[in-house]
Amino acid sequence: MSLFNQRLGCFLAGCLILAAGALPAVTINHTRVDDVDGFSASILNAIGRYRIFFSHASVGDNIVDGLDALHGADATRYPLVTSGDDDTPPATTVQGTFYQYSRGNPGWSAKLTEFQTEVANGWRKPKVDITFTKFCFVDPDADVNQYISTISNLAAAYPYTRFLYVTMPITTDTDADNVARNQYNTALRAWCAARNVYLLDIADIEAWSPEGVQQTFSSGGFTYQMLYSNYTDDGGHLNTAAAQRVAADLSDLPADLVAQ
Repeated sequence: MSLFNQRLGCFLAGCLILAAGALPAVTINHTRVDDVDGFSASILNAIGRYRIFFSHASVGDNIVDGLDALHGADATRYPLVTSGDDDTPPATTVQGTFYQYSRGNPGWSAKLTEFQTEVANGWRKPKVDITFTKFCFVDPDADVNQYISTISNLAAAYPYTRFLYVTMPITTDTDADNVARNQYNTALRAWCAARNVYLLDIADIEAWSPEGVQQTFSSGGFTYQMLYSNYTDDGGHLNTAAAQRVAADLSDLPADLVAQ
């Protein structure tokens, strides 16, 4: 089965489950970037009690820089403090800490294997409350079904840990690789929409300008998202402004959990 057909099958399966009335997902996308401005003091205090683990590569480094910048500018509104770590948690973890492991780009399949190891090593409850990994734009050939299977199996094995699903970052390109990234994201969104899971839609945040204009391109009769050119200096990595937009959106995840 071709990669496109695999993704299309996942998309259609997600639509069928959604039509059957399954619980909806919580999607954190470009519409949520400014939500933190309306958070009450009690929610901000609650966010500051969460412990989060993030396994990533270079775009993840951009996001971590964004979190650091937001915290440095307003520690009350952005209480999470980042901490560089590795695949095994420390003996004691601290509330209000965003633990991040810059594990590099060993290949998309190896990233999933690595994340399974990280979770098995303890990057889950009771060490952290939320844990997630993401692919990078260098992984256009990643199998969305394998990603979904890996994360959903971990979530079933560790039900007290909140596992976050994440879309694949996009680029300013209009080539086949960016089409593949979009197809991956479309399938993941459909699957998540049919279930009670949390999706951080990085690609959607990347595609919308601060003025609310979506950046798109057409290929093969379909319309796809592309990275807003003013969010990047090289066509793929996030500049300071974009990194802080994605980082601000991350605050919505613990805020939503507080509201549960």
